Amino acid sequence: MRFLQGGVIEMLLSALPGKIFIYLGDGVGDYCPSLKLREEDHVLPRKDFPVWDLMSKTPMLVKAKIHEWTDGQDLEEILMQTISKICSSFPDDRDISSQLISADCKLQTVSTSAAHEPLCHTALPMHH
Repeated sequence: MRFLQGGVIEMLLSALPGKIFIYLGDGVGDYCPSLKLREEDHVLPRKDFPVWDLMSKTPMLVKAKIHEWTDGQDLEEILMQTISKICSSFPDDRDISSQLISADCKLQTVSTSAAHEPLCHTALPMHH
C-alpha cells in the first residue's frame, strides 16, 4: 500500500505548529504535498519537471510561496535566499537555530498493519 506524501505533510504540520516549511520536489508525487502547505510555507518545484508543470497550470491551488529552480546552483541560491528571508522575519531575541529542523519522511511503501502508525516520531535538528 503506497502512503501518500500529502499525509506526511499533514502529520508534520500538526506535529510542529508554528514552524515554517520549505518543500522541494520535482515529481508528480510532490504535487499533493505541495497543496497541503500554508501561505507562510515555501515550495521549491524543479522547473520543467512534472510538479512544476502541474503548479504552472493551477497556481491558485498552491497556497505556499512558489520558488522554481533549474539546477543545483540555482537551487542552492534560492534555498539560501528563502532561509535568509525566513530567519530575518524572526524577532532579534528569538533563537533562530531552535526553529531549524530537518525531516526526511519520504516513504515508498508501508505495510497495511503499519499504515495507521505515525511515520515521523520526531524531527531531527540540523547541525552546522
